[in-house]
Amino acid sequence: MQLTLRNRMRAAAVVAAITAVALAVTGCSSSSTSSSGASSRLVAVYPGNPGNLANNFNPFVSDVAYGNNGAILGAIYEPLFYYNSAKNEKPQPWLGKDFTVSPDGLSYKVTLQSGVKWQDGKPFTAADVAYTYNLIKGNDALNLYGLKLASATADDDTHVTINLTASDFPNESRLLGLTFIVPEHIWKDIKDPSKSTNPKPIGTGAFTFGQFTPQSFTMLKNASYYQAGKPSVAGIRVVSSTGNAAALNSLNAGQLDWAGIALQDVQKSFVEKSKYNKYTSIPADQKVLMPNLTKAPFNDLAFRQALSLSINRDSIIKQAFGGTDTPANPTMLLSPRDDAYIPAAYKGKTMETNLDKAKKTLADAGYKLDSSGHLLGKDGQPIVFKILTVTGYTDTITANQLLVQDFAKLGIQATSQEDSLGAYTTARQTGDFDLLDDRIPTGPNPFQQFSDSLDSSKTAAVGKDASTNFVRFSDPNVDAMLGKLTATNDNAVLTPTYQALGTYFAENQPYILLSQNGAVSTYRDQYFTGMPTTDNLWANPSNWLASDIGFVAKDLKPVK
Repeated sequence: MQLTLRNRMRAAAVVAAITAVALAVTGCSSSSTSSSGASSRLVAVYPGNPGNLANNFNPFVSDVAYGNNGAILGAIYEPLFYYNSAKNEKPQPWLGKDFTVSPDGLSYKVTLQSGVKWQDGKPFTAADVAYTYNLIKGNDALNLYGLKLASATADDDTHVTINLTASDFPNESRLLGLTFIVPEHIWKDIKDPSKSTNPKPIGTGAFTFGQFTPQSFTMLKNASYYQAGKPSVAGIRVVSSTGNAAALNSLNAGQLDWAGIALQDVQKSFVEKSKYNKYTSIPADQKVLMPNLTKAPFNDLAFRQALSLSINRDSIIKQAFGGTDTPANPTMLLSPRDDAYIPAAYKGKTMETNLDKAKKTLADAGYKLDSSGHLLGKDGQPIVFKILTVTGYTDTITANQLLVQDFAKLGIQATSQEDSLGAYTTARQTGDFDLLDDRIPTGPNPFQQFSDSLDSSKTAAVGKDASTNFVRFSDPNVDAMLGKLTATNDNAVLTPTYQALGTYFAENQPYILLSQNGAVSTYRDQYFTGMPTTDNLWANPSNWLASDIGFVAKDLKPVK
């Protein structure tokens, strides 16, 4: 689940959490709280996942890539290029200087930076890049993004060729921008790379690994970094918390500098508290309800349509999501980024709320109410289900409480359930749920959101782990459309295919859209300057995305 979705905390838990975060942030002398100490202060970061930190820094493990520990990726390890998901622009050089792609999309030739060294002093070469891609190719457990790798070859020390088994143009950002390069001289001796916890990571990045505790870990300035004059800050401290409320208090107390949290009123609860308090909000992806399509009544389109029609999204956006979200287009295409792909029939449209139409949809599909006003399923039993979210996610628990009220107007007996992040993740992967309050992530183009949510190869039978398609959706026609997208960069093909996928999504609602996630990044500029702003999104400041913390932090400057 995205790190901007949180749960409301009880007062006692909040007090405990504030204490824990304060200790995590201020427990090291390098975290000075005076402006004069900014040059030695570590940037205190809370990426947003509640709970203790895990001593696992394996860049090939999904729990690391999508959790708080993902902060090391891009800070210690680096990919070849940086893809700014906040803007539709060309990738920026990182370990790579430039690249070319063969017309058929099967071969990428990359020119690398010169003079790069691993943090243990060994030289970085194209052989390390080739090793990393070949390591992923030979082990499905390491292939987080389903890359279609055929081979990788070092042509010389600064040139590498990456070959694919099939063209995969939309996944270029994952191939070159989310694949973190590891040192061959270390990883070749690791017996099972998929199970290594990698407690002392060595990369090429601007920051080296410092110390770990379950409450915080540090990354320190790499004095030998190959980009001249960078980084300027002393390092990064990633801290734990139990949720939004604790992190907000630590932000307002000056104990955190940068947090990925959802706030119900960011202006009043944060911005107005200090002249240093700032935030950005970017239409980042889609917030959705994920119905378990293997279960009745969620496998019934009419039922999903009725649920959707009953939802008061304006109320949820204002009361639960802080007013920073925006209404979603029924096609799931992200506006304004994907406006060129939205079919004519859906341009300017948002999700409809119409309770009378919802009731008629259910009646026409054969659903009835019992004498107590409870909606009955096709089996004649009252429809009862749980909406699952994570303990500590203040916005989704509020949203779920509002959804329970909306669904009750149809005679549905829904309840909101909170689980720990670990239990939630397991339930989502194995299909042990009724309805999840979650999100569909995206990349620099619409492909990822459609692929991750609808590709049948990314799901699994209930009881087995799905990689991303958690609702267990499958349709060969949709798979064929996704396959067509991977084979081209031609807008003459991309546009009608995205339009067709959008139309299918709107007509079949395999997921129930809530809103476009206005991803909020809160930060304080008392001690550091240079953060991306709403007016200058030179990078994505969302610190829960694997590459962004390192890419942004290496350009931050301490206040003098």
